[in-house]
Amino acid sequence: MAFVRDHGTCCIFLPLKLGVSLVAMLVFMDSIVCLLATFTGDIRFQPNGYSESLYHVPSILGILGVVLGFTGLLGIYDDKPGWLQWLVYFLFLKIIALGTSSLADFFTLRKCDSWLTSAERSVQENLQLTKLAEAGVCPWARLAYALGAAVVLLFWTYCTYFTWVYWQQLECNPAYPIDFGAGVDRRWVQFHVKDPRLSEHEEGQPLLPQHLMHEEEAQYGTQKSKHSEHYGPDGQEMADLEG
Repeated sequence: MAFVRDHGTCCIFLPLKLGVSLVAMLVFMDSIVCLLATFTGDIRFQPNGYSESLYHVPSILGILGVVLGFTGLLGIYDDKPGWLQWLVYFLFLKIIALGTSSLADFFTLRKCDSWLTSAERSVQENLQLTKLAEAGVCPWARLAYALGAAVVLLFWTYCTYFTWVYWQQLECNPAYPIDFGAGVDRRWVQFHVKDPRLSEHEEGQPLLPQHLMHEEEAQYGTQKSKHSEHYGPDGQEMADLEG
């Protein structure tokens, strides 16, 4: 029976390996949205957009998910911690970028109530903030943005934590148990195949200890069969018994 490692669960019922695989796929799909946000400049494709100084930071960083999400998925499938490590680092950077841009946006939204009459508007135009101020929904916009940013940040933090947990498990334990050859012969019997190392002995290479034991048993069985051909059960030669 194949050896299956128990990594635990995430999201209450999902196996941890499956959950982290879904995270890697989500990172890849999110990178496609970040590509659209970067090339179109549409605020609807990105989680931030009120602070002009950090307007493109989360989207540009998210584009790296096209590569890191795919390689991370391969690392999860093949249990390669080195490949999964880059996905974990990317997720940490993504959380930092989202948190920083969200704080910058919230501080920008605090200017919304007095934005239409402020001197800063004449220096630097902010179309998003202007639309909110003209609609008179600044308090609701701040509340909605705070709740939405908190949900997005908590969600990616949750995904990052379980991805980090799975990466640590791969780092601390090998993908398969090391048994130093114990039970190898049982595997050949289980899969009904010939031991591939037997050809080494046929080519004049030294025989492994377990093969020496098999060879001695085979020789002993051959001698016993020859012995049984010339002697009867009582130890007398077959020729004497026939005579």
